Amino acid sequence: MEKIGVIGTGNMGESFVKGMIKGGIDPATIICNDIKKERLKIVEDRYGVICTDNIEVLVREARYTVLAIKPQDSNKLLRLIAPFVDKRKVIISIMAGVTINNIVSRIGKEVKVVRVMPNISLKVGEAAICVAYNEIVEKDEIDYMVRVLSFMGKVIEVEEEMMDTITAIGGSGPAFFLFFLESMIDAGVKMGLSRDKSKTIAIQVVKGTIKILEEEDIHPTVLKEMITSPGGTTIAGLSYMEEEGLKGRIIKAIEKAKIRAGELSIS
Repeated sequence: MEKIGVIGTGNMGESFVKGMIKGGIDPATIICNDIKKERLKIVEDRYGVICTDNIEVLVREARYTVLAIKPQDSNKLLRLIAPFVDKRKVIISIMAGVTINNIVSRIGKEVKVVRVMPNISLKVGEAAICVAYNEIVEKDEIDYMVRVLSFMGKVIEVEEEMMDTITAIGGSGPAFFLFFLESMIDAGVKMGLSRDKSKTIAIQVVKGTIKILEEEDIHPTVLKEMITSPGGTTIAGLSYMEEEGLKGRIIKAIEKAKIRAGELSIS
C-alpha cells in the first residue's frame, strides 16, 4: 500500500490526516513530521500514525508527500527535501501562494507536483478543495489524490492560473459569509431576540437553504425567486440591498482578495 507523508501537523496538516483516516486510509501508511515535537506527539496519540523527526526518512518512504507548512518556510523546506525526491514521488502542496513552478525550481529537477487549495472546512470534511497539477503527474496518481481528497470535501480540478481566484472565493469566502451571518444575528438582537435564539435561527436558515440547493440541484437565483413573493417582506429587504449596491460590493471585496492573493504569491 502506498505511503503518504505529511510535513507540518498544524491545523491544516492535522485536518488532512484526520480526513484520510476517516476515509479509510490505514494510519500505518501515514508518516508525519513537524518541527514541534509536542504536535507530533498529539497527532501520534490521536490517530495512531507513524511520526518521525527525520524528514529524509519520510520523503524516502512516502510515495506522496504533503507539504502543509507556512508559505514563508517553503524555500528552506524544498531545498532540504530535494535530494530525496525522485521522479516516482508526488509532491502535494497545500501552501497558499506557492506556485508549481516555484516548487519545481527550488527542488531543482523535474518533479510531479499537485497543488491543492482547501479551505477551513477541511476540519469537518466539507471543504471546497481545488486541485491543479503539472503535466508529468500521471492519471492514476491524479485519480488516487482526488479519491483521497474527496474524503475531506468536494474536489474541483482547475487550471493553476485560477488559484488566486480560488483563494479569494474558497479561502476567504467563509469569512465573507460569516460577516453576513454575523449581521443577520445582530439584526435579530437589535429587534429583540436573544443572541442565542438569533444565532440558532440564522444558522438553521443557512443549513436549510444549502440543503435545498444541493438536494434539488437548483440555481440560487431560482430559489431566491421562489422565496420572493410580490409586495412581501423579502422583496422589501432585497430592494434595499440593491439600492445600497450590496451585490457589487461583495463582488468588489472578492476581487480585492484575489488581487491581494496575487501580491502574496511566491512564483
